[in-house]
Amino acid sequence: MSRIIPLLLVAFFLLSVDTLFAQAEADDDPVVRGRKLFLHQWKPGDELSPQGDGLGPMFNGTSCVECHSLGGVGGSGESKRNAQFLSFLPESGKFTDDGIKSFLGRLKGMHPDFVDDKDQFSFGVLLHRQSTTPDYAAIHDEVTTPLPSNYDSRLRIRRMLSQRNIRPVDALPLKLVTYQDELQYALAERNPPQLFGLDAIDRRITEGDLKNIVKAQETSRTGVSGRLAGKFGWRGQMRDLDLFIKGACATEIGLQVHEFEQTKDPLRQDYSLKGTDLSKAQIDDLIRYVRSLDVPSQVLPNDPQQRKMIAEGKQLFANIGCAECHVENVGSVSGVYSDFLLHHMGQQFEDPIPAEPVAKFTERERMDVIVSYHGMRRRAVTTELVKTMEVGPEQHTEYKTPPLWGVADSAPYLHDGRATTLRAAIEWHGGEAYSSFRRFSLMSEEKQFSLLKFLESLKAPQDAQEAPPQLTDSVADNGAALR
Repeated sequence: MSRIIPLLLVAFFLLSVDTLFAQAEADDDPVVRGRKLFLHQWKPGDELSPQGDGLGPMFNGTSCVECHSLGGVGGSGESKRNAQFLSFLPESGKFTDDGIKSFLGRLKGMHPDFVDDKDQFSFGVLLHRQSTTPDYAAIHDEVTTPLPSNYDSRLRIRRMLSQRNIRPVDALPLKLVTYQDELQYALAERNPPQLFGLDAIDRRITEGDLKNIVKAQETSRTGVSGRLAGKFGWRGQMRDLDLFIKGACATEIGLQVHEFEQTKDPLRQDYSLKGTDLSKAQIDDLIRYVRSLDVPSQVLPNDPQQRKMIAEGKQLFANIGCAECHVENVGSVSGVYSDFLLHHMGQQFEDPIPAEPVAKFTERERMDVIVSYHGMRRRAVTTELVKTMEVGPEQHTEYKTPPLWGVADSAPYLHDGRATTLRAAIEWHGGEAYSSFRRFSLMSEEKQFSLLKFLESLKAPQDAQEAPPQLTDSVADNGAALR
């Protein structure tokens, strides 16, 4: 027995040393450090933000993984994680040059981010779901409540339907909320996209590759005609992946970085953070982690009959025109199924916030997050501009083709998560994609099933780590505590 105890002590010592060395090696790996930041649940005054104020004051989630967990850490998000934007539409024929000052005043009164200090306005502002200010929750609930069905609101809706040549019996494709005199406000939403394979998309797909697709679509017989934009964001509003990640930190969690200020609290406009919540080393680690997320892949079953059905579904996918926009291979990236171009998706996709030309800017300190991250230009008010806003041009129905790799594990679908199934997502397609939807609807049930089975074979990365449930379920708990 006396010999066993020293041996056990030696074994325990060696095991402890091995553990310490393994921990030290992990701490030296920027990807491991970045993953910890991705999973970290931020708090106001967080210890990881010694030069900042931690979470908030405005935020949509307390961690990256809350909104990116479907199919594994780094996946897409549920519709309850959607980013919400408050936008507006002016009443037809009620705007004059004399009313510009009043117009700007009402916009700024609704939300200070609508108008900057140069009296330039934006079509929309990010309406955060949560705040560290207790009074914000009630205001958010009031502003996002659907328009009541009364005499005045029904008249407004009828006028807007008439402007758009939509029959009164059909639904208006806008989520109307509150209104002020000639200004009608609407809610727009964006579903969190999956982050898998972003490094490959960024590094291995060039602008030249996308221009070749634009040129090829010019000869399309179905009306498909993509517009070049950035590769990141539902409106293709950003070309720079690193800035896209930094912008998400600042706007979605309220973590100020060198390039982007955290969003100001509309109820505390005098508060401003001088430092940053994330150091350069921290943000570099986080970017390294996001860039390390593997590309999704097709997973084929062992059953030969199932494999045959999937192969037939893939051929049908191409035959009915889906592959015109959902291009299988782009540049040196295989199986991505996207053209990364903007397409007119039909009247049911109208959004008061247009898809803007991608802003040209160089990375610098404290960029305007509305312009450079959300891609919404600021403009001076003119009567002519307001008239074009009354009925949005095609830019108001344009969205970037999302990559379909990993689509089996990324429901809900479309830019606002309106489709809960792959079939529903196809059936929503209009505009340039209407021809493909029409062909799908005319196929036999058997062929439709084969096409859907093909899409269901496009899985998230097989090595994607499952998101810890206590992190992905924390929004409600934290929201209640912080309100």
